[in-house]
Parts: sequence; structure tokens; C-alpha cells
Amino acid sequence: MLRRIVLLGLMISSLCLAPSAQAQGPEVQHSDPQWRVSYWNNMTLSGEPVLEETVDHLGGDWGYGSPHPNVDADHFSARWSRFVYLEQDTYFFTITSDDGIRLYIDNRLRMDDWNDHSRRTLTSKVDLGAGHHQIVVEYYENAGIAAAGLYWEPTGGSDTHWQGLYYDNPWLNGPPRVQRADIYLDFDWGYGSPATMIPNDGFSARWGRLVHFDGGRYRFTATSDDGVRVYVDQRLIIDEWHDHPPRTYVKEVDLLPGDHRLMVEYYENGGVAVASLSWAPVPRSSMWQGEYYNNAWLGGSPGFERADAAIDFDWGYGSPEARIPSDGFSARWTRTVPFESGMYRFMTSTDDGVRLWVADHLLIDSWKDQVATLHSDPIYLEGETPIKMQYYENTGVAAARLTWTRVGDEPSPAGVIVVDDSDPCFVRGGLSTAWRAADGGYQGTLTWTRNNNRPRFNYNWARWYPDLQPGRYEVLVYIPEYHATTGNALYWVAHSDGYTLRRVNQAANGGRWVSLGSYRFRGTEEDYLSLADVTYEPYLSRDIAFDATKWVPR
Repeated sequence: MLRRIVLLGLMISSLCLAPSAQAQGPEVQHSDPQWRVSYWNNMTLSGEPVLEETVDHLGGDWGYGSPHPNVDADHFSARWSRFVYLEQDTYFFTITSDDGIRLYIDNRLRMDDWNDHSRRTLTSKVDLGAGHHQIVVEYYENAGIAAAGLYWEPTGGSDTHWQGLYYDNPWLNGPPRVQRADIYLDFDWGYGSPATMIPNDGFSARWGRLVHFDGGRYRFTATSDDGVRVYVDQRLIIDEWHDHPPRTYVKEVDLLPGDHRLMVEYYENGGVAVASLSWAPVPRSSMWQGEYYNNAWLGGSPGFERADAAIDFDWGYGSPEARIPSDGFSARWTRTVPFESGMYRFMTSTDDGVRLWVADHLLIDSWKDQVATLHSDPIYLEGETPIKMQYYENTGVAAARLTWTRVGDEPSPAGVIVVDDSDPCFVRGGLSTAWRAADGGYQGTLTWTRNNNRPRFNYNWARWYPDLQPGRYEVLVYIPEYHATTGNALYWVAHSDGYTLRRVNQAANGGRWVSLGSYRFRGTEEDYLSLADVTYEPYLSRDIAFDATKWVPR
């Protein structure tokens, strides 16, 4: 009997101790198979969510819509969370959004872009130990386009390969179907695709890599069919995110010695698929020889000399260098540039005087005190051409800039309709004294006005009326480099299916065509593009440009 009591006591004791012993062991954490997401119909993630669900991938490109019918198209917010097992490594985390976004890893804020902005991509390098890590992304949408995304990749301790991620859709959405290391980013898939799991049309890809550069200026060359974006250290240097045949885009960037993060995004819509990126140092012969003087008349020997990558200076109330005074100095830049045969328009903006010689011809002569003033003139060029610019600063602000563009650029393909602000099919209304004309723009001229924030009273507007055949066209607008400082130009496209509003950040797109999308048109006078000066930014705080528009058959 005593033995039974002892055994029973031991059994009860073991039962009581079992939960305690289990609690002393390590807590088991599992990877979440999906993201848990909550949505709010406000921008502050406050109150009760209107929807909670699990999703396979984080975010999306919702355009002017929302992630779910229960979620408003504007002024909503979302939070995604998930535990993920990661090996020990250094990871590049990349977020994309329009508008605000925040990234937390293990309750630590790693990336913070919590403000209104158009679509942009940011990258952060994070060292993580092996184990499960909690990843949380918070996002809000104010108005207009809505987009959010996150991806990460290990560096693997190597900078000799591209980390390639391939998607079976043209929006870089969801988990990649293929991940691989690519030695070169130089692909011509013809009418095929990168892998059997990727469709021949309607796919996208993203490549990332850390590259060591010696200090200096580098020329990046991207070729694609169709859209391509190139980032250097999170800076978007090439943005050609639209359908087009094989084209090459070039951008020069100044880099400090050291490692720099490169990222390329690409999509293929239909037809041939091509994607490549290369870079090379810009030889010193491609630099300006700058000579800076301690007087305003270029007299005597220069105070110092240097190679300048571009004539694009705004010294404010300072000077180019400590050896040069803030007022009463001058400078001379010389360089020989190769030009293809054609007409080119040269533009200077200086405070104060400027003289510009092109091919030994005095093209611009404004040698006088002046606030920052734009001057431009065209000239026909062919082959190696010497260029010389002289400048002086008297007092106050000091600034000197020089740019040029090819007049008319390349011939338009058959069927393309261009309506410029100088054409009779460009019609404007409103307060006539508020309209301004300036040099620059697509054909050397542009129309502009100051912005308005009162849509019901005295606003200025303009319309472009193309002469179209019935059918589908892509609509593009040309944003000039000058008098385009608004971040919220609101274009209305009138087409056969109604009206579509497109917002363009003119300040971020100077000197390029911007696509507003493709639409079906009637081929009547009811087809047009409209733009007003109402931007909802502080009154008279921005310039809004009205330049060329283009309709391309699709």
C-alpha cells in the first residue's frame, strides 16, 4: 500500500512538473507562410481595420485603385507583418512606394520614407544573424497612384555577380519565379524569355549588385526593349518605364571612390526582349577645362584651374573655391564635343554675364550684370566642335549653367502626331496676362504660368487637339528643363471611353517625354489632352509648363 502511494505521488509530481520543464526550453518560432495584412480607411493606421487578411506577397501596383473593394482608393493605410527565416548574411532590403512607407526588422526601424511622393525606390544594407526575423512594413496612400513593394537579397559576400530576380508579370509583383546569379547584365532573348517558367511576353526582372568604382565620372549605358530603370546608390539615373523598340539611354554620374550599389528594373511587354547595362569612366578629354580668375575681366593668369564634368553651378553668395573671391570673379570653360549632323539649341543661364562660342561662332553674347537669365540660340553642327564659354560674377548670387538639345530630335515614326505649344491645335484660356513664353522646350519654345490653388476662380487652362484616326494611341507629354517646377501637374485625357486623370511631377522629369498611358480614341474633335494651372500647391509657388504632346499608335 505504501509503495502504491509513493508511485502515485511520483506520477502526480511528474505530471505537475511537465509543463514547467517544457516552459524552460527554447520557444519555437516558425516562418509564416503568408503575410498578415491590415487595412485602414485613413492614413494613420488608427482605429479598427476595415479589412484583415493573409496574402502571398506584399503590396502591389494598384494605379488609381486600392488593394480591395473595402479599401478606399485614396487616403488609406496598411500594415504587413511576417516572420521569415534568414541565413546569416548582409542583405539589401529594397522598398518601393507611392506614397509613404516604413520598414521594421525585429522591431527596429530600418527605412523611413513616410511622406507624400511619386513612385520611388530606396535600398538599405542590413547585417542579420541566422534565425527567424520579424519583418513589418507600414504604408499609406494619400492621392493619385498607389503602389507599395518590398524585396530583399543576400549579398553573399561577393560583388562579382548580379543577383537576378525574374517575375511572371510586367509589374515586379509577388515572389520571383526565378532567382539566379547572372555574371553579365547583357541579354537578348529575342522572342523568348529568360527561363522556362517565365512567359515570353509580359514579364519583368530586377538585378542588384555592389560594384567598386575608382573616383571620377562614369558613363552608364542601358539598352532595353521595353521599359528600364537604373539606380545608383538609390538615385534614379535612367527612367524609361514605357513600351518602346530597342533603344539605348546614356547618363553620366560622378562617383566617389568606393563601393556603390547598382540596381536595374526591367519589363517586357511584347515582341523582342532586350536588357543590358554597362559603364565606363569618362575620359578627361570629355571634361571641361575650367580656368578661374580673381577679377571680373579674365585678366592675367588664372587663380586656379581644374577639370569640370559639367557647367552646372549655383554658388549662391559663395565662390568656386577658397582662392577665388565671392564677388568680382570670372571663369572660362573650353571643350571639344563630337556632334552628329543636325540643328542644336544651346541654352545658358547665368548670374551675371556670359559669352558662348560654338564652332568659333559667338552664339550668345550677354556680357552684363543680370539676375539668373536664360538665353538660347540654335546652330547647325557636324563632327568635332570646339565650345568656349566665358562668365563673370559682379555681386550677389553667382550661377552659371550650359546645356544643349538637338532640335526636333529624331524623325517621328509613321502615324505619330505631335502637337506643340506653338501649333494652332494648342488652345489656351484664362487670364491672358498670366501666360508667359520662354526659350527652351521641345521645339525651342515653351509656354508657362504660375500655379493656382483655387480651382473655382480665375484659373488658366490649355488643350492640345490632335488630328487622329480612330484607334488606340499612347499619349506622351514633353516636360522642358525650365519653368517646370510643379510636382502635381494634373493632365486630363479625353478619349472614347471617357476621361482619365494623370498626375505628373514636372520637377522630376525635365528634358524628357513622360507617358500618360494608352487609350482608344474616336478620331474626332472630342479627342484632346487638357492641363490647368491648378496644382493644389501653395499659391504662386510653382511654375507649370505647357509644351509638346505626342500621340503614338499602339
